[in-house]
Amino acid sequence: MAPLQPKPAARPLRVQTAHLCLPKPGERENGDAVLVREDGEGRSMLVVIDALGHGPGAAEVSLAGTECLSALPLDTPVLQVMHALHHALKGSRGAAATVCMLSGSRIECCAVGNVHLLSAGSEVPLVLSPGILGHQVAKFRVSDSALRAGARIALISDGVSLRFSLDQLRHLAAAEACEFIIRRYRRQEDDATVLLADFSN
Repeated sequence: MAPLQPKPAARPLRVQTAHLCLPKPGERENGDAVLVREDGEGRSMLVVIDALGHGPGAAEVSLAGTECLSALPLDTPVLQVMHALHHALKGSRGAAATVCMLSGSRIECCAVGNVHLLSAGSEVPLVLSPGILGHQVAKFRVSDSALRAGARIALISDGVSLRFSLDQLRHLAAAEACEFIIRRYRRQEDDATVLLADFSN
């Protein structure tokens, strides 16, 4: 009998992203921020930060958050990432954020506050952690799940209504879906952000 051959390692999923991040009408600076990082080896980071309030003070907080996260290795567990972000925002007005760390087909997510995660094509059972980054978070709740090719996830700040189905927008490319969501569901009283990520073999 021929010896069993080891199974080849699964190829990491490719990710294609698009986002729209707009300040509150009448403001020049945005308290929301998006960060997308990839290393070309199947690891990536997807982040939406929503600083409390809006305007220049909020923009300073979201910038401090993205600078902190830009310096972290992409193999950092999401719980450590959130602790680093929480520490970086100490003394500021604080922020909500959702962070997703991807490796191969695995996705680790953590959300504090009201930056929501929606998924289609794969289930990502994320539970929001109450609190404010930079101030107090009782417990960081982490989701660890598998993604399939064809999955789409969305990170959405609270300047956008959730009264839509991500599944119903699957016919739209990521950039077109972002534009549609912002056009139809943006709230005028806050900064508004949508980050979409599509996964394929």
